[in-house]
Amino acid sequence: MSLNRHAVTRLASANVYKLFIKAGSGIGVRARSTLSRIWIPTGGVAASETETGHEKLIRAGFLRQSQSGIFQLLPLGLRVQNKLEALLDKHMASIGASKLSLSTLTSEELWRRSGRFDQISSELFRLADRKQFSMMLSPTHEEEVTSLVASTLKSHKDLPLRLYQTTRKYRDEMRPRHGLLRSREFVMKDLYSFDKTFASAVSTYDEVAKAYRAFFADLKLPILVAEASSGDMGGNHSHEYHLPSSVGEDTVISCDSCDYAANDEVATARSPLNSVVSGQSMQEKDIRIWHGITKDRKGLVKAWYPGKGSAGKTAEFNMHAVKEVIPDLDPSIDDPLKAWADIMSAHAESTSHGGIRIINVVDMRLIDSYSEMMNEDHISPADKGIPVRTISQLPGTTENNAKGLDLLRPMEGDGCPRCETGQLRVQKALELGHTFYLGTRYSEPLALTVALPNSKEPVPVEMGCYGIGVSRIFGTVAEHKADERGLQWPRAIAPFEVVVIPSSGITDATLDFYDKLSCQLATSESCAVDTVLDDRKLTFGWKMQDADMIGYPVVVVLGRAWRDKGICEVQCRSLSLKENIPVGDLATYLSSVFLVPEHHFSKNPTQQPNEPPRVKPTDATTMSTGEPINLDTLEPQQLSQVKQQLDEELEHLTTSYAQLHGAQNKFKECLRCVDSRTKSADDKTASSNSVLVPLTNSLYVKGEISNNETVLVDVGTGFLIEKKLKAARDFYEDKSNGLASNLKELEAIVQRKQANVRAVEEVLRHKIMAAQASQPQEA
Repeated sequence: MSLNRHAVTRLASANVYKLFIKAGSGIGVRARSTLSRIWIPTGGVAASETETGHEKLIRAGFLRQSQSGIFQLLPLGLRVQNKLEALLDKHMASIGASKLSLSTLTSEELWRRSGRFDQISSELFRLADRKQFSMMLSPTHEEEVTSLVASTLKSHKDLPLRLYQTTRKYRDEMRPRHGLLRSREFVMKDLYSFDKTFASAVSTYDEVAKAYRAFFADLKLPILVAEASSGDMGGNHSHEYHLPSSVGEDTVISCDSCDYAANDEVATARSPLNSVVSGQSMQEKDIRIWHGITKDRKGLVKAWYPGKGSAGKTAEFNMHAVKEVIPDLDPSIDDPLKAWADIMSAHAESTSHGGIRIINVVDMRLIDSYSEMMNEDHISPADKGIPVRTISQLPGTTENNAKGLDLLRPMEGDGCPRCETGQLRVQKALELGHTFYLGTRYSEPLALTVALPNSKEPVPVEMGCYGIGVSRIFGTVAEHKADERGLQWPRAIAPFEVVVIPSSGITDATLDFYDKLSCQLATSESCAVDTVLDDRKLTFGWKMQDADMIGYPVVVVLGRAWRDKGICEVQCRSLSLKENIPVGDLATYLSSVFLVPEHHFSKNPTQQPNEPPRVKPTDATTMSTGEPINLDTLEPQQLSQVKQQLDEELEHLTTSYAQLHGAQNKFKECLRCVDSRTKSADDKTASSNSVLVPLTNSLYVKGEISNNETVLVDVGTGFLIEKKLKAARDFYEDKSNGLASNLKELEAIVQRKQANVRAVEEVLRHKIMAAQASQPQEA
């Protein structure tokens, strides 16, 4: 078939109409976003019963795995990453940071000068050029950026300076796992700060911390900001930004009463001295000794700690507590006792000790026991005559104000070290960000100095570094917010915020509707929204399931009601929302939906679409003081404050409810165990008293219960009391029934609070809609 030039022109014009929004009516000419033009490979990957968020990312067409720990981002995934980077750019601009891009390749020589190469060389991807010049793929850029600034800094007037980048990093993970959460190639935002003084550096640190909190708030992620160790980064001030998660590899200790949070390396519990009786000593079999070597290879560190912690639980040793009092401890030595034997052999023929020493670090619980053992001469013959130093309190304290050492990791239920009433919670978490005050850790060895007006000699620049894992946040949001239907993206990083799905084919009316809606949402001053049209030639049911799997925040359905009455169906999974909205009100309604926080709410069954909620003033909400509030008289800002207070009360109540429910389940389990023993007591067969006794986690031996008529009952205060089976059953049944009554009362309170929250959200949303609707009229 042949076509003349005019026919080709007409066909091209038709295609332009399909690809671009028409000029005219103030809409302008711009690209139309349609899913048929985006590559989304969703087929060929079957769902599993225990599908993870990472597996949903693959099945929804966001990414594919290239090799172990290496992933290819597909178009939808790249949109999410680009939005994450844009959000980071916004918050970095708020603190005056300049964006740059440093080279992925860096020289080993810089890392050797900083002293960091030997610490993590096993995790580096190393290579050499044709001249055998040693290089590597950068896992981070402290050395590179310090060298850059050192070569360009001319005056103290150039400081403070804040530089950041968002680039790919590389780390040779021994065991990549959990998809984007721990990979070999990843995208990271790293910010570096340069200040003249310590005070200025601390001020910068606080500014960055504020920007980080705002960034995570935009993502709607419940972040824990935890005190942390600086590790191989150096410095002495450090915080981690964690999201509690069952797949997390970090452990965070937090208080249930105050804002205390720390990772398990630096976390402490309330001083146990009140529970230690003066003059009381532990038996030798209950004492443990941990060994270490100092970096100068001349000191043997012996840390004395109890084998059991609070409530008789097996305790875990906290090496970081030892490092706090012995900064030159070298934790990298695998076999300290063998290393010490080699050190002693090397000095065997020497007449002087040459700095050889033994340092005993003693837990506060073992002061008396340690003194007794030293008096009994518990010293190895090989160590006799060697100078011994004992450390039993934190540095900087005196005899009159002594603070003993706690060498045990905190455990669930321990007292909070910051407040008097709180108890510690231990939970797994994912680290999404980390901030470090570096001081002169890198500026000094890499000669980054500045001449200050009042100093005779140039001084090293004060530095800080601040990282956020972009790839890890990508994977974490998928894991954290996904449900059985698919992914759920927060609005800030969703590939598209609204998807329009026609129930039948694409017509001119469909395109006109989409063009007007997308233009209204994209140019909204209060809430700019990007929209996509699902114009693929697939069934309506398949498109709806695909929309759930991809996780668009809002779905707009154009069905029969739209064709006949001009009414669209709006769905929002995160708000449990499904409403019918007239076309004329749709843009305003969608803008208001995006302003409502992510809490469940439902409409009054008697309420019509777009009608303000009919709530009696006295029924609207009641604060903790018992004073009723008339919602209709409040401004939007006041409504937001009321809602914030209600949310805090509701969070506390739901946490209490969960804890009570967990306690009730434990009592029910105890009751079940007592009932099983009662049945065994009634059974006179020889096998009724048989049990399996665990010797290890995997080795069990057969045993017999000698007394089948009594059990030990935990009365809840750490004491066990022997009771007859019937008395034990009555005890647990009373406890369970009492908690059931408390739970019923608490459930009613929670439901009332939830109703109050829904009422506030509805009034707030309609006031925002009314304000937006009145703006054109006022203009």
